[in-house]
Amino acid sequence: MTSIGLLELIPSWMLISVGLILIGVEIFIGLYILLWFGLGLIFVGLLSFFVDFGHGEIQLIFAFAIGTVLLFALRRKLIAPQNAQTESLSTYEAGETGVLSQHNGQWMVFYHGTHWLVANPNDDLTAGQHIKVTQIKSNQAWIEAES
Repeated sequence: MTSIGLLELIPSWMLISVGLILIGVEIFIGLYILLWFGLGLIFVGLLSFFVDFGHGEIQLIFAFAIGTVLLFALRRKLIAPQNAQTESLSTYEAGETGVLSQHNGQWMVFYHGTHWLVANPNDDLTAGQHIKVTQIKSNQAWIEAES
């Protein structure tokens, strides 16, 4: 019994061209998803020179199946956590000088572009004084007088 295909056989050159276009679009998107389906289309396009698929939907099923297998098999290896660079947040690094100010009766220190609530205020603080930030934790800054 022969089945009637919904799509005519897709020419090999068209499969390869669409695969290359998907890979080209992937360069601009950078999600590493279209790459795998593009490779699947290219593989089926090259395979079409040697195998008679019969109908276009069979070609597309094979191409997307290959793309899905490649996606799940190789994506983690190419986009590994060790490939990403850790970004140090200088905002949370203590040890430098900040400027004191008072807002609504609370002492704040302007440090690394942010106002931090002073966690250990004392009586000899003055607005505009330069102090050293020793620790930043829970949106509060621990300070000591600059020597």
